[in-house]
Amino acid sequence: MTLHARVAMVFLAALPISTAFANVMMLTLVLAALLQGKAMRQVIASRLQTKFAMAAILFVAWNALSLLWSQDVPGGVEGLKAQRVLLLPLFWPYGKSTTWRFGLLLGTALAGLASLLAVAGLVLPGVEVLDGQVVPFQHPIVLGVLCAAGLVLALDAWGKATPGCRLAIAIAAGLTLSALLLSGSRTGLLATLAAVPISLALMQRRVRTAALVGVALAAPIGLWQHETLQNRWSDAWQELSQWHESPETSVGWRVAALNAAWEVGTQSPWIGHGYGGVRSAISADHPVRAQSERFSNNRVGTPLNLHNIWANAFARTGATGVVLLMGLYGSAASVVLRSESIHQSSGLGLLAVWGVLGLFDAGLGTGVTGAILALSLAGRERLK
Repeated sequence: MTLHARVAMVFLAALPISTAFANVMMLTLVLAALLQGKAMRQVIASRLQTKFAMAAILFVAWNALSLLWSQDVPGGVEGLKAQRVLLLPLFWPYGKSTTWRFGLLLGTALAGLASLLAVAGLVLPGVEVLDGQVVPFQHPIVLGVLCAAGLVLALDAWGKATPGCRLAIAIAAGLTLSALLLSGSRTGLLATLAAVPISLALMQRRVRTAALVGVALAAPIGLWQHETLQNRWSDAWQELSQWHESPETSVGWRVAALNAAWEVGTQSPWIGHGYGGVRSAISADHPVRAQSERFSNNRVGTPLNLHNIWANAFARTGATGVVLLMGLYGSAASVVLRSESIHQSSGLGLLAVWGVLGLFDAGLGTGVTGAILALSLAGRERLK
């Protein structure tokens, strides 16, 4: 494995563990790519000519242009920073070997190990235990979708691995599933339920059989966490049915945010209110303001996240932004669909994870979650 590939692997392993360290490793990854010499620079130039690169440039350019009519330019700039992760596909290692992609599985397995140690009573820095949920290092939503992506990669790794490596993959997948279930992340569970079947449908029978065995082995963990998971989903249904009366709840606020996005977006349907301009455009009596801390004066300079990537796009950049976001997602899917079958399965699975995340949070709101989209393209593009 080359130094460039090792750096990429460490970067991916850092995503579930430390955002700060992952940011450092992302910069190191870019530098490692640029130091590869003329051959890698030609690869980067070729990648800039792909459909995804063109779609990403148009998407980010329109988002940046929206700052011209934003009422909170510093907040808009802050919101745009995370979109630097769209540069990642330019700097992934190039070559036939893509084993470095499984660094994310290593990271989620370490998070799972930390979760189990916390359950056993060991106090670890960065690991929180709240109301039956064990959350190591990252926000539950972030950890959940990273674990879903890790499970998709585990299926990919199993299909390509030698018999001697499959025990390690099974252990890593088991730890990843433990982290997911112990976190209680509803978004992570939904992403897993969407992505894993998509990946399995495109894989060989022996991989599907192994996955079924893995599910059977994971059943005891699910039964162990049954009460916590049941309470989480019961609360979600109750909050959904009472969102107008209790918009301050987690699910209730998300529904109110969708309503606010439609109300604000229709005021300026073509260009939106600009990055950073949504908060000031929401009426004073709208239910979404039930979480008053999101609208306090000290939040000026930070973007308002409506917890849905499509709602964010419509409210911030109008129908034009929604169309460009569709182009971004469609171009990524096009790249994956043209790749080899084993890569196609994990690529579509990762896109499904990112798509589910976008329904309940900002898929490009952080570099960590945006990396899932970038990883779905790793080693799959057809260069000119």
